[in-house]
Amino acid sequence: MTLTLSPDMLAAAYDFLRTTPPFDQWSLPESDDVKFKVSRSRKWFARYRWDGNRHTVEVSGNAVAYSDTLLAKMSHELIHMHLEELGMEGRGGPDTHSGAFRNLADEVCRCHGWDPKAFY
Repeated sequence: MTLTLSPDMLAAAYDFLRTTPPFDQWSLPESDDVKFKVSRSRKWFARYRWDGNRHTVEVSGNAVAYSDTLLAKMSHELIHMHLEELGMEGRGGPDTHSGAFRNLADEVCRCHGWDPKAFY
């Protein structure tokens, strides 16, 4: 059996991660201040956007079906959110991840037991 994602489930995953290292040191916004969407994309797992007013995290229900994948992909997007909050997002180009992203990803992966090579 696989997960059927909902915006509430995404918010709960976000809230959980906010309480764990290293996210608990990043002053990420409350989940009520983030828009969570479930897409049907088959091209990507998850994505983060900032429209100048609100953070949005979108996760594909067609690509994410298990809890570990949801948490790993949400963590990936939280790094983008953190870098946006620091004014550092977008410096690696549209198809790459900056050195700052990779450094944070390495830290997240060490804390949560994920493979950094699969994380970028």
